[in-house]
Amino acid sequence: MEAFVRRLKSAWKHQEFRVYVIESSAVKRFLVVEFVLGYLVYKMALYVCHNDLIAGASSWAGTEGVKRLPLLFRRIAGV
Repeated sequence: MEAFVRRLKSAWKHQEFRVYVIESSAVKRFLVVEFVLGYLVYKMALYVCHNDLIAGASSWAGTEGVKRLPLLFRRIAGV
């Protein structure tokens, strides 16, 4: 905790100005995965289960699974 406080104080002394660049393709991919895929998974789970709570959890789990799929493929391939 001490190191965190020291780092925070030193950051205020230097008056750093940071710029974060976000590519539009990353924003588009995020919107497609979160909204479109999440909606489709929600509707399919709602049709199968007829329960809003399970459909909502399935929507969250489905989108998170799709986001982590490339990492799984890399681990399997050994890259």
